[in-house]
Amino acid sequence: MSASQRRVSQTVNNFFTLVSIIILAVVITLYSKFGPKVKKEARTNSNLQCQKETFTFDSITRPELLKDANYYLKNGLYVLSGGFTKPRFGKFYLKDKISIDEADDFFKTSISFPQRENPVKYLKIKYEIIENDKNDPRKKDEKSKSFAGTILSSFRINGKEVFMMETNFLHYDKNEIKNRIECTIKAFKHNAK
Repeated sequence: MSASQRRVSQTVNNFFTLVSIIILAVVITLYSKFGPKVKKEARTNSNLQCQKETFTFDSITRPELLKDANYYLKNGLYVLSGGFTKPRFGKFYLKDKISIDEADDFFKTSISFPQRENPVKYLKIKYEIIENDKNDPRKKDEKSKSFAGTILSSFRINGKEVFMMETNFLHYDKNEIKNRIECTIKAFKHNAK
């Protein structure tokens, strides 16, 4: 076989290889765009029993940081940062039922690992106790007025949210708020193990 015949043969092989790659790319693109869709069930929460008692939503926002967050929690390297969101149109009832110090104590009891003083690196548990503004004119249906409030919790490392949970409490009751806080910590531990 002469050199010119080898070049022609190599050119033909290269041409068919290029055509095969193009056809394969087109088929993959069409299949991914128009092929059968696998329905993925939307994840609402971790499906714990306590999450079934009221509306509860949780989300793992940075799975790669869950182990670190769990380590910080277990070693008492956490900081609590809580607050209230008052209703805009109605009376603020929660201030007479619970204080932020009491809510902090509920978190500490639920965590069950003693908190260290002034840690350099830590898990920040930022939470907001939001009173349901039942007098808000935008709330038309009874379902939106059927609960007393919501606890929105965010677990963060270096400002990056790792896990969040939103859970409603039905009554202006300190024990019910305590149960919702316990459920939040259970859900975090369940997902971080």
